[in-house]
Amino acid sequence: MPLPLKTLCLAILTVTLASCGQNARKNDPKPGAAAERHADVSISTDEGHEIFEGGHICVSEDNRVTIESGIIPAGGTAPDFWTKWTIVDDEGVRHELKSQYTAYISDVHALRKTDGTTYYIVDCYAKASSAEAAEWLEAYEIAGDTIKAVNVIDGRESALPADAGYGIGIPEEFYIDYDIPSWYFATNGSGYDWLFEYDSRSGELYVPLTDEYVILDRYMVWKFNGDRFVAIGERPHKDMHKSLSDYNRLIRFFTTKDYIIRVDSLNSGELRYASWQKPKTMSDTPDIILRGGIRRCHPVPSNELPRCDDFLFTNGDYAYIVNYCQTRRSESGYGEHHDYLLIKKGDETLLMQEQI
Repeated sequence: MPLPLKTLCLAILTVTLASCGQNARKNDPKPGAAAERHADVSISTDEGHEIFEGGHICVSEDNRVTIESGIIPAGGTAPDFWTKWTIVDDEGVRHELKSQYTAYISDVHALRKTDGTTYYIVDCYAKASSAEAAEWLEAYEIAGDTIKAVNVIDGRESALPADAGYGIGIPEEFYIDYDIPSWYFATNGSGYDWLFEYDSRSGELYVPLTDEYVILDRYMVWKFNGDRFVAIGERPHKDMHKSLSDYNRLIRFFTTKDYIIRVDSLNSGELRYASWQKPKTMSDTPDIILRGGIRRCHPVPSNELPRCDDFLFTNGDYAYIVNYCQTRRSESGYGEHHDYLLIKKGDETLLMQEQI
């Protein structure tokens, strides 16, 4: 976990208010590009004072913490963010805490401990460039009319002392650096809600595992036992059917109007195809499982639009092609890629549905 990225992306606000995450998550997954975040936020000025509005809003389970967070325009590929916390103190009084040049906060969860105290974990995001991002957890407790940084593991000792300096105090167990394009294209932008996913009913927290900045869609799972988080081991995707748990990396998650498809890399080195017809989900028994697929590259002349790689699986006379790519020029002259699930029997096309 290189310190320079955290030094670039983090800023400690005060002794009691530290910087926290970035990434928009509304009803859609967190986008992987800064341009997509700009649409979710606006900052206006009124008599020289900045107004914090139009950002993504998240609320804790006990309704005592509401966090609104958005991007500060003109930040380039390593943008800054603002946050507005609204907290409710022990007397039921609401307080607002506004800060600029923070990270982006996409989720907040209340952890009620067996001793009657509560602390809050927040999902934080930062972007160092067009290709590199970081995501991590921080934790806070309500302290009178403000908030105080505490440890993610147990909500006790301070995680960010006043003299810590930028990027110091974030627990490595709850921090990842990752390559934005690889995860975005592997999941078609659908995989951001899978990162640091917390299930308040089970108390289980899914921390993504990476291999040289590539997110694997495998997770170290931590369980909150009423006093602290305890590591309980590595697991596959939270909602994956148990028959598919033996993969080591997600290669492609692909959805069409009628189907959900996963292409995974197995420990054997094989590629595996699994598909579900909607309204089934990944937690159901897959309708089809195929092994031994190949990734195909399609070189084209320099004067033609490049095509994406696709993945071919066969079953007797049937061929299943994931990410089958067609290119064309729009009326304005821009190149367009359209990716499909293509199923054929011999030379006959049985199904061709575009990715959504």
